[in-house]
Amino acid sequence: MLDGLWDTWYTLVRYLRTFVHNPFWMLILLIQPLVWLVLFTQLFQSITTLGFTSGSYVQFFAPGLIVMLAVFNANALAFRLLNDINYGVLVKMIATPVNRYSLIVGGLLYIAVTWVLQVFVVLIVSFLMGARVATGVGGVLMTFLIVSLLGIGLTGLVAAIAVTMKRPEPVVLIANLITLPLMFLSSILIPAYLTPQWIQDAMKFNPVNYAILAVRPMFLTGFDWTAIGQALVVCGVFALVAIFVETAAFRRFGG
Repeated sequence: MLDGLWDTWYTLVRYLRTFVHNPFWMLILLIQPLVWLVLFTQLFQSITTLGFTSGSYVQFFAPGLIVMLAVFNANALAFRLLNDINYGVLVKMIATPVNRYSLIVGGLLYIAVTWVLQVFVVLIVSFLMGARVATGVGGVLMTFLIVSLLGIGLTGLVAAIAVTMKRPEPVVLIANLITLPLMFLSSILIPAYLTPQWIQDAMKFNPVNYAILAVRPMFLTGFDWTAIGQALVVCGVFALVAIFVETAAFRRFGG
């Protein structure tokens, strides 16, 4: 048990050192949510006249952006793993007694840390732009829990693809084929009632949309416990399935 924790810590620290030693990557990671926040809020501000709960698109989009960051950050661990594969690092690590679950959990924790940094940027800038969290600190913590489960599911799934494919070209194509439809077949950008019926039907099978339906009310009005419960179940099951798939991919990779 203790060895597994140390292995997880070592994996997390190794990824974070690479992250910290690349200032350009750090800058891009922190500027990215700022660009999206400013760009999308200016682009879609006028549609708030169609009957939004809030007259401010910043207030509407900020929780959606937090979920969107988790969707796109899923690709980051895949590329870290591809680098480890190409340089022979992953093969050597798997050949050691290191716990393979620790390799998975350490990578997931690394993505969680970088995502939290981005979320703080979103919260600070959106607050300066006039947005508020109706449920306060409790709502922010619940948001972290729900979106973290979603992020674990997405990251684990894309990481499994990276370990299986071992090459960046197919991983990029498949990852985009997964993440982009998940984003657009949800209410991240606009309310569901403004979308065609077939998209609304597709949203019922999209874990990203369940996360948004739980998180957004915490920013706009208050806790929607029904939506929160559904999101925890759907995103929790999704995370467990993704970890199982990723673990199976690591086992096949190691022979």
